[in-house]
Amino acid sequence: MEMVTLAGWEYQPSTRVRRLRDRAVEEAPEARYFQGYRHLHYVEGFAAAADQPLVGRRAEGLARVIREFPVTIFADELLVGHHYLGDESLDFPEIGLAANWRERLAETALSEPERARLLALADTYPLLFANQRQVCPLPTEIQRAQERGVHQIWGTTLNHSVRGYEKVLRLGFEGILAEVDAALAALRWEDPTAPERLTFLRAARAVAAAGCVLGQRYADCAERLAAECTDPQRARELREIAAVCRQVPARPARTFREAVQALWFAHVITCWEDGVNANSIGRIDQILAPYYHREVAQGSLSPAQAAEWLALLWCKLYRSYDVQQATVGGLLPDGSDATNDLSFLVLEVTRALDFVRCLSVRVHRDTPRPLLEKAARLIARGGGIPFLFNDEVIVPALARNGIPLEDARGYAIIGCVEITLPGKAAPHAVSGWLNTAKCLELALNDGRDLQTGERLGPATGSLRDFDCLDAVWEAYRTQAAHFLRQIAFGCNLLEVHFEHTTPLPYLSLLTDDCVSQGRDITAGGARYNYHGCAAIGIPNTADSLAALETLVFGGAETRDGAGPISPQRLHDALQGNFAGQEPLRQMLLNRAPKFGNDLEAVDHFAAAVTHHFCAELAELRSVRGGRFLPSLFSFTLMLPLGKLTGALPDGRRAGEPLAYSISPVQGRDQAGFTALLQSLARLPNDLVAASTSAIVEVEPSLLQGAGFDRFVDALQAAIQQGVGQLQINVVTAETLRQALQHPEQYRNLCVRVSGFSQKFNLLDREMQEHIIARTKHSR
Repeated sequence: MEMVTLAGWEYQPSTRVRRLRDRAVEEAPEARYFQGYRHLHYVEGFAAAADQPLVGRRAEGLARVIREFPVTIFADELLVGHHYLGDESLDFPEIGLAANWRERLAETALSEPERARLLALADTYPLLFANQRQVCPLPTEIQRAQERGVHQIWGTTLNHSVRGYEKVLRLGFEGILAEVDAALAALRWEDPTAPERLTFLRAARAVAAAGCVLGQRYADCAERLAAECTDPQRARELREIAAVCRQVPARPARTFREAVQALWFAHVITCWEDGVNANSIGRIDQILAPYYHREVAQGSLSPAQAAEWLALLWCKLYRSYDVQQATVGGLLPDGSDATNDLSFLVLEVTRALDFVRCLSVRVHRDTPRPLLEKAARLIARGGGIPFLFNDEVIVPALARNGIPLEDARGYAIIGCVEITLPGKAAPHAVSGWLNTAKCLELALNDGRDLQTGERLGPATGSLRDFDCLDAVWEAYRTQAAHFLRQIAFGCNLLEVHFEHTTPLPYLSLLTDDCVSQGRDITAGGARYNYHGCAAIGIPNTADSLAALETLVFGGAETRDGAGPISPQRLHDALQGNFAGQEPLRQMLLNRAPKFGNDLEAVDHFAAAVTHHFCAELAELRSVRGGRFLPSLFSFTLMLPLGKLTGALPDGRRAGEPLAYSISPVQGRDQAGFTALLQSLARLPNDLVAASTSAIVEVEPSLLQGAGFDRFVDALQAAIQQGVGQLQINVVTAETLRQALQHPEQYRNLCVRVSGFSQKFNLLDREMQEHIIARTKHSR
């Protein structure tokens, strides 16, 4: 079948896939078969390497997991291997165990003697069982600003990566091991960096050597089960599994099946190194394309067979909370369209399995309309997938930050919406967040917190003293710049800290230049080192500035004809959280323009806040000399940071949620879907190299009948106008209210939450209400 034919082709999952799919969704008992073993074997390997530096001990811990983790093959499986249940609170002492993890060991699959071994090691190595993030406190001033919701600082690459999986498929771990051995052989004793490089390369070698063994262990298991099997068909399948696992991941993949198995094994090791969470797959249609096209040309693989293997992989990846992103579409290094058969097959398999898989489509001016239509039909089913990322702005933004075009065109998505260069970068994808709304609060209150009265930022004057909007804007700029410098300091502090506490030798093996430089990725070994830093609350800040311009400094009269609102009156209202000032609050809510309605009067403020954020970050550098790349993304922080943000001039009361990322404040976008896209397009998205994020809620009727073509037209227009990213929920508010009241009737209702999709009834009540409050566009 040609690519155009595949656009309309429908995959019918086999009985086997349907059974595996149901077991995955139900989190069948075998998922707990592995619980606790990563913890045990990692700690045993770490302890056995007591004479080695930290990176060596970490490597030996991971190598022990690869060599000792329980190996089994369950019924129906053709794609083998497991990355465990994914409960970091029981399996990752270095990331942070649950406070009661000792008592909870009874929940794991560990036997009583195995639990006793682990507890003995915990008594011997107490620091190994400490959350390393908490071992490095921030300076008091910065910590207090964080506690009061001005910013959040994480500064880490942990479990947020897209590794160079293509390398495992192309070389196998034997080939990767040969690269490490060549680097070791090239060391010169007189080189003053040789000791450090030797330490890292020995650690990397231990992991690569263990990687060679993983497939052999599964091959042995398959052969043993085949010998015992009384079902001839299953025995044949087990022997085929053994043959595949004898080849990969130790040696290069030769077929599509081997490529999928090697990719899965490579991802399993990733999850054993630093957790499942947001460790992502990358551009799956590009990774698997050579193997697919070769076999299709030879006649040994059909699109339907390829779809079956993709479905098996999707079942393996499934988690109820899933941010293991996969990306399709986009551009090739030469700038031409990258769409291929697999781009369509990945979308089709996701549709057919009918569960939420974290999936993104990269789009650009020349994206074939059939691919955009395929994505739109999947969007129309609900669940908020796939997400759309616009190469027309993201690629230039990366290039502006020093990334060569050829590499920028190869970007992929991590987790929710974070941008990385697969196998080339240490992205520190969730390094820091700046609460712009809190910065405005401080700018209007002489640097003091409205709720506590304490000084958090520089003294920049109070609203009651300002006589023009320019004075407000200058105060805001001063506050935001001050706290961005705090974020940069905190990120740099934590980057150095994590180098000395959680090196990542496997991630380093699959990241360009780490082996050739002999340096772990946490020590700056990657080709590109940068931090993603996000802004939160821009729509609230823009609405507030527009209200100040329109109703305070712009001369607009109040309803009582008393002229504009005086700075003193608004200052007092904000101080009192609008107590006794409801008419004033309603005026701020209803008489000033609001972002998301195609109104230049407010959209230009959102653009100005974004410009300032990007310009300030452009002046900062990381401890490795890397840049701080701007992102417009809130994750779920709009709720907790909203609780810490005081009343604002847009009429928002203290403690209410902030806007999600750059989506309009809940319920304020009333002019329709197209108007919202126009507002988003006015932002300087081509400066935002680490991704924008906007969730748009639409009624199902918008995509029905002739409306579907108009919807796709609107998406194409948004691409050309420079909207950076879109996540689209197709659901009615009434459906969500019914799900709130009758959750048992809506068990499978999925919605886009905040960079990830989730079953609605698994969310807490606060998040459910937040989603219901978003505008649902019907035009």
